[in-house]
Order: sequence, then structure tokens, then C-alpha cells
Amino acid sequence: MHNTSIHKGVYFMSNNKVLEFTTAFLNSFRVHNISLPLCMIPYSEDFDQIESLKEIYNFSIFTDLSLLKVFDDISIKFHGNIVGSYRRMAAWEGSFEQFIYIDIDTIVLENLSFVWKNLSHCKFFTSHSNLPQIRKWVWKDSIYKKNKLNRSQIEYSANCGFIVSTKKILPTEWIISRVDEALEFKDDMELFCMEQPFLNYLIVTSGYNYGSLLQFHKWNSSKGLQTDLKFEFWAGLSGGKIKKGKFKAPNQLPIFLVHWAGVWRENNGDLSKIPYQKLWEYYRNLDPLSLPRLEG
Repeated sequence: MHNTSIHKGVYFMSNNKVLEFTTAFLNSFRVHNISLPLCMIPYSEDFDQIESLKEIYNFSIFTDLSLLKVFDDISIKFHGNIVGSYRRMAAWEGSFEQFIYIDIDTIVLENLSFVWKNLSHCKFFTSHSNLPQIRKWVWKDSIYKKNKLNRSQIEYSANCGFIVSTKKILPTEWIISRVDEALEFKDDMELFCMEQPFLNYLIVTSGYNYGSLLQFHKWNSSKGLQTDLKFEFWAGLSGGKIKKGKFKAPNQLPIFLVHWAGVWRENNGDLSKIPYQKLWEYYRNLDPLSLPRLEG
């Protein structure tokens, strides 16, 4: 599907193992983004149950298996086995000229149209970055001793569950060329977070501008500027309020997605015990036939 160009769209990754999360994600996405093009990148080859949903939710499937194998092979070099999440890097070779990537352990709460204009000054951005408490999910303390990445590059340390970028900014050939150098940092990477350290490394060494919605907010606030920016909320934090599929953060910032990164794997993956379970259930249990009419 990646040979036909489409101006804007969203990628997600899935397989049969995460059918429940995928259903909740798709319901929430289509409630708020009726006609925005959507494409699934297969996390692995067992995705027939997800594929059966493509007409209901109007999404396509990334079909270039040879390209996906390239990222599988890269994952083996870091982990010793195939880690499907490296396949998200295929988004830079996909059909969307401008794209958003979103992890499926996420509920989307808003229309995403506010996102795109930020690409005018930044070739990559995520939702959160430059927070001391999330650096540990990208780099170990030992990275500072390597003296090959500067402090700014290290402390960017973005959560890669939400990425906005442009096609071909990270071409596959260039990614492959960076693997050996990145492997020099393998022992300094928090590989529990799979591809996140490698992808952060690629972004900060790309030569392009990068940032996050949180950074944009801080810059604008420092200049006294108002923006229409919205933010993500990690379900591992307490204090949020839920009412009929709506979410209010304790800091009162407008929230456009809630994600359960890492949290949903606790309690042996028992989804009845996840934080903010009522919000997740609200979207998981929506009848797809009750969603706003999808435009073909």
C-alpha cells in the first residue's frame, strides 16, 4: 500500500494478541476522527482477527513484508530475537506524506486536526519529552559517560507511543546505516522499552529539528502566547476524572489521549484491573454500528 501517496494519515501497530486494546483504540479513534485515513502495520504475522475489522473501521494494512523484515532483522541485533515494535519505523516509507503514529494501548479523546501545523517548524515531534522522570525509559545513567551524544540529545528522551513526522525523513537505507554506531550504545539503552532508545537515537542524530507538544507549550507559555495544543496523559498517574468517555486531568490541561504504556502488562495483563478502567471500557464496549458514519 505504500506506493500510493496520501497527504495525511495515521498508523498503528497490532496483532491478534492485543485485539481487545485494538478494538478500544479503533472505537475511540473513529468517534473523534471520522474520515482521517488509518493504516495498520502488522506487529507480527498473526493479525487475521485485526484484519477482519478493517471494513468496520475503514483502515488499510501495510503489506510490504520485505520492508518489515528489514526492521525485524534490526531488532535481532539489539535483542537477539524479533521484536515487532521496530516495525513502526516502516511509517517513514508508507503512503502518508505527513503521518501520526499511535500505540494501540491508547484511547483517543479528540480530533487530531490540531496536530499537523506543528510540522511547519519541526520534522519530528512526540507528545512528551525532556522530562527527567522519563529519561530512564530511554537511556541508562551510563550514557552520560560515553560523550558521543550531548546532554540535549540525551535528555530529549521522548515517549515514542505518539510520533508525528513526514515521509522519507528517516529513509530505511539511512536507518540501516546507523545500526552499527547505535549498537555501541546498546548497554546504555533501556531495551525493556524495545525500540524506543534506538528510535530516540535516530531522531536526535537525524540533523532535523525535533520536539514535543509539551516543549511547544513551554515555549509558547514563556512568550505569553496562547495555543490550541492538547496533551497526552499516562494512565500510571493518579488524579484524573472520568465521565461518559471524557477525561479531565488533575492539572486541568486539555487531554487528547490517554495511554497505558507498561501499565496494562501488570496483573498478568488483566484489563479489569487497569487504572481508569471505566474510560477504557467505555470505548471498548461501543457498538461499531453506532459510530459516526465513516467516509469511504
